[in-house]
Amino acid sequence: MAIPARKSRKKAIGGCRFTGTIRVFHDAIQIPRLEVLRLKEHGYLPTTVKITSATISEKAGRWSVSICVHHASHADDLPPLGEEEEGPRSATGEAIGVDLGIKMLATLSDGRTFKNPKALRKKITALKRASRRHSRKPKGSANRKKARMRLARMHARIAHVRQNALHQATAEIVARTRA
Repeated sequence: MAIPARKSRKKAIGGCRFTGTIRVFHDAIQIPRLEVLRLKEHGYLPTTVKITSATISEKAGRWSVSICVHHASHADDLPPLGEEEEGPRSATGEAIGVDLGIKMLATLSDGRTFKNPKALRKKITALKRASRRHSRKPKGSANRKKARMRLARMHARIAHVRQNALHQATAEIVARTRA
């Protein structure tokens, strides 16, 4: 019988899953063994459905909660697993071609273009500086941990800028082609 390998506390992703009696209010969520957690977005989570579990996770210093719900009224409408709905789906608008690129985020077949946000290029000097500061700190120190979190927040910010540009572009494509 082998001895389990030691797992570092430093590499663990912060987060855990809760089941049991989870209550959602307009501006808060109550999870077992925790106090009432205030929500940033009010009225966002459904209050009338049965919540099966809640997962609290942390990424780059930001905490989030995601819930898994069971909605009884929709469960009867869904086809059994493995079976597809019969019949073709109707198109809601015209077809449009999208060419994803590097210089431009996307170019549409009707000539419209979406600019690439160039998030990394704008933050590269600050990112390099933060990376150097992190590498110069002694391993295992509290200041290295703070520098690592600062660097992680910068990387997360760059990722969020890219995600936001993509969401805005896709939302505009859908809105314009439906009209």
